[in-house]
Amino acid sequence: MILVLLTFVCVFHGNLVFSNSNDELTNVAYSKSVRLSSFASRWHNGFYAVNGMFSDYIHTLEEKSPWLKIDLGARYQIHEIEVFARSDCCGYQLHDVDFKVGMKIHKMHLCGHFTGDASTGQRIVVFCPSNTTGRYVQLQIVAGNSNYLTPAEVLVWGKHVY
Repeated sequence: MILVLLTFVCVFHGNLVFSNSNDELTNVAYSKSVRLSSFASRWHNGFYAVNGMFSDYIHTLEEKSPWLKIDLGARYQIHEIEVFARSDCCGYQLHDVDFKVGMKIHKMHLCGHFTGDASTGQRIVVFCPSNTTGRYVQLQIVAGNSNYLTPAEVLVWGKHVY
């Protein structure tokens, strides 16, 4: 008798597609430009929020209202935004987050809000109002005086608007 051991490895790629009737939603944030209010080291800069890996994370310095801004590079209709808390520890660092979308980086509209502390590894989903469009997406902690922003991954599900 031969024993065969199979191991399955799940790797995330940025081209996953959700089918919504005839419309296809893709992760439009994958590998896009990300700015942070601050970052703790080069090993935790903005790229790690949109690289498709859930085992690394971004890390801001300790500050009042840390934020993350993604430049999608074009106009998209945004359906939902997902953020994943770190899976190794410290899920509580992701709390009281405003999710904003806009065409201009300094003129964004609230898409949704997450209240409370996330648990380690938690997936948070915010569904945007119908016809939400924008080039920029922002996540910002809006409560507390001393915070770190440390999500593992941010996915923005939408479709290109021409």
